[in-house]
Amino acid sequence: MTGGNAMKKKPWKNFRGKAAAVCIAAVLAVCTGVPAAAAQTSASAGPYHVILSITGDASASRTVTWHDQKNVSAGTVIYSQDEEALSASHSGGGLSGTASVQGAKTVISSGIDTQSSVFSAQLTGLSAGTTYYYYVKSSTGNSGILSFTTAERDQQTLSFAYLGDIQFENDMQKEYEEWNQLISGIYKKNPDLTFGMIGGDLVQSGIRMAEWNAFLDNATDVFSRIPLMTVNGNHESNLPSGKPELYLDLFTLPENGPEGFKEEFYSFDYGSCHITALNSWIFSGEQSVSQADYDRIEQWIENDISGSDAKWKFVIMHHPVYALASDNVSAKVKENWAPIFEKCGVDIVFCGHQHVYSRSYPLTEGRIDAESGVTYVMGNSGQKFYSSADETLQEKTVYSTSTCQVVRIDGDTLELMTYDREGNELDYFSLNARRQTADTGELRQQVLQNLKKLCASVGEAVKNAA
Repeated sequence: MTGGNAMKKKPWKNFRGKAAAVCIAAVLAVCTGVPAAAAQTSASAGPYHVILSITGDASASRTVTWHDQKNVSAGTVIYSQDEEALSASHSGGGLSGTASVQGAKTVISSGIDTQSSVFSAQLTGLSAGTTYYYYVKSSTGNSGILSFTTAERDQQTLSFAYLGDIQFENDMQKEYEEWNQLISGIYKKNPDLTFGMIGGDLVQSGIRMAEWNAFLDNATDVFSRIPLMTVNGNHESNLPSGKPELYLDLFTLPENGPEGFKEEFYSFDYGSCHITALNSWIFSGEQSVSQADYDRIEQWIENDISGSDAKWKFVIMHHPVYALASDNVSAKVKENWAPIFEKCGVDIVFCGHQHVYSRSYPLTEGRIDAESGVTYVMGNSGQKFYSSADETLQEKTVYSTSTCQVVRIDGDTLELMTYDREGNELDYFSLNARRQTADTGELRQQVLQNLKKLCASVGEAVKNAA
């Protein structure tokens, strides 16, 4: 599925039921200044589960994905830089001062109890570094008024969030609400976040729509304001085909991956960052993948990472390269993909799967390499925990704690902070950029050209003087 975009709202804990949703929305409006209808859940009337993503130029586009009642055939995103014009339109005052894009409907062909329609729309031709206000309109009503801000051109200062496994252990509703507390708190503490990433296992059973509804009920607050970029884990892929079919229907991701595996593999840029997203589940043997597919995917990964001149390069996938406990898929990822990460100069690989927070030493071929090694960060944002791990190559490990990683980039410096649900900082580390940017290279060329011109002028002057 392609296209998609979302908007801006203050975080708050979600509750089930229309009455509770109305009460919470009213409190939000009073306490935070957020429009009352901002956070709409599966219990809401009108378009709901509005989520943003990046499927094109982050400085000139946004993609909006949303749900509606199953029998709804169409929906439209209305948007504007002018908040007053957008508000007037939302209240029935016409479309003056606004623009609109009709959403494309996705026919959901898999899953249990999928009683909704999914739509997406890509907003293009946007101005860089600009805040837009938007809402989604259909025959069932309007979503709340939301907002988002596009990336600046060549943005060198930015922050983003990474979240590992969410899948619940025992109590679905309670554990997703606790996850909501984590991400809402992080967003409140870091309101300048530009996007978020989740490294797979968003749910326990990827075939059950009830679980996706619970996840999206609690994700919408934050990710209708900043884009959400995801990869699938093993729990999204528990369908007979081995493909994460329902997951792919519900999310709108870039379609620039290898043929036959689009949206399972993709990449995107945000400012000085290049992010490559990978489906490590292909090594499980449960998905139909030929040797030719493996070879083609591997070549795509190398071409994608090496073809970027971004200052910072990241990979996101589910399974760890350096597993904390024995894992067959991780072993294959390490054998086939780790050499590519090292060869292409990846800075950080974000992963999950083993329900521990860990940060490795910078590694090359399994040895500590402070100069050019790859750092592997394993996240865990849910309530399922492993009790022990092989910490041999880990510089920091945290057990039995839900965490979120916040990455801050300022030019040539990167900082990564890990927080728990109470906002306590559990880990910190920093990196210095090891690549010249295109702009720096252009500046160097200009300096060289100016020096050549100066030398030529001096030479000509000496010649004339003689």
